[in-house]
Amino acid sequence: MTPTTQFRIPTATKDLFKDVCAYRNVSMSQVVISFIERYIAEQTRDPALIRHLRARDTEKQTGLVQDDRGTWVKPNTLKNIIGKAKKHLR
Repeated sequence: MTPTTQFRIPTATKDLFKDVCAYRNVSMSQVVISFIERYIAEQTRDPALIRHLRARDTEKQTGLVQDDRGTWVKPNTLKNIIGKAKKHLR
């Protein structure tokens, strides 16, 4: 996904959503943001997801990746190991 990713919502759903929001006098954006925030709050109770998100954050900040033992290494280190293993298997 990119920063400008657009979601495709069926026309009938979007029209009904627009009508309900107009009736309730709330902006569609406010409702969508509220739903997304609630979804994130519910999902981030999962410890496995939290570990995954922290690992991705570390990858973004450091450029390192985890090997199969969970050790943080440079990405090219894994490529070198895989290349050597392939040569060894030949």
